Amino acid sequence: MRAGTHDGRTRLQRAVARGFDPGPEVRPPVTSVLPPGERPDSLPTGGLGVLLPTYVSRCGEEEHAATAAHVREALAEVRAAHPDLPLTLWVGMQYGPGEYEEAVRRLRGLAGAARKGTGPATPTAPPAVAFAGLALPGPGKLRTVNAAVRAGRDRGYAGWLWIDDDVELGPRCLSRLVTRFLARGCTGAVGARLVALPRSTPSSQVMDRVSGCTVPPGACPVAGCMLVETAVVAGGIPPRRLADDGFVLFELLDPAAGDPLHDLEVLPDAYCRTYRVGGARDTLRRLRRSLYSHVTCMADYPRATAVRYFRDVLFHGLWPLAPWDARRGPARGALRWAVKAVHFGWLCAVASGLVVRGLTHRPLRSVAWGDEGAFRRPATVRPARA
Repeated sequence: MRAGTHDGRTRLQRAVARGFDPGPEVRPPVTSVLPPGERPDSLPTGGLGVLLPTYVSRCGEEEHAATAAHVREALAEVRAAHPDLPLTLWVGMQYGPGEYEEAVRRLRGLAGAARKGTGPATPTAPPAVAFAGLALPGPGKLRTVNAAVRAGRDRGYAGWLWIDDDVELGPRCLSRLVTRFLARGCTGAVGARLVALPRSTPSSQVMDRVSGCTVPPGACPVAGCMLVETAVVAGGIPPRRLADDGFVLFELLDPAAGDPLHDLEVLPDAYCRTYRVGGARDTLRRLRRSLYSHVTCMADYPRATAVRYFRDVLFHGLWPLAPWDARRGPARGALRWAVKAVHFGWLCAVASGLVVRGLTHRPLRSVAWGDEGAFRRPATVRPARA
């Protein structure tokens, strides 16, 4: 793993890196919840691990049941296309103070529903979609990702598929992802095309317009729906990483290749939908965390990797620091340049702050995420087929 090493880095990168120190990984206690009568060693080996991370206060029990049913229905499409491919659905349920019993209770309900919907595996039939629940204290999605990867370490998965709990999967979305991942030899990362729907708030509308002008020339999978080879995440995602998809991108980015993103792929015909953040405060906090993720990744990885990411992904179009983007005409290119210039100024401010923190031995310990806002799915989820 290249993250956190000093090989190939510049003085500036090291100075920025010293300003952020979240400390070593804290492994929280994890409670496993399986369908009645099943044991951990009864989970299938090989195939894919599928992770649905969520938390108790995210939504009500009915919404949690509908979300899990929606994912199981999509996995039924995968089973139809690849009947011999073992699949295990892991639901990570984080809890806050006083919510442990509720987390376990909800997972037991999901385990029972999964048992009714798929039936148990038998020695003479291919295993159905297996279920495993994990209850652990939050917050932090990466805690759940790492806990699931550790729990499934001995199962021999070829890859991990992550699905956010507020994503609506399009028809055959997961089936197309899995088919492509298998065709690639189970290497790299394959993601769905995420359609972000704006809410009615001004900040959501503005971000919808801005994002349309800043799409990188090469598509990068996002963590809302992404299938990654196990080797990439086998060691867990380090605490210094603030985003799981950012970690995957930097681990797979190839600075020496003509196409540095050749190990990352987004399938246009495999789509999913979600709503953008609504509130202005929440939007700003998420943008701030995103900036810290960009800065710390570019500070931790070798210079060649950081430069290719800066020029070809993050700031593509910000001439003369990066290539000019004329794909949509000069007017769009100028608008992209203006947006990227503002983004670059904010990023420089964040990086400068980390340099000062490093010099004064007051490193930043954590970066807050957004307020999450009201849980909302793009469409009513149909119950899983029996």
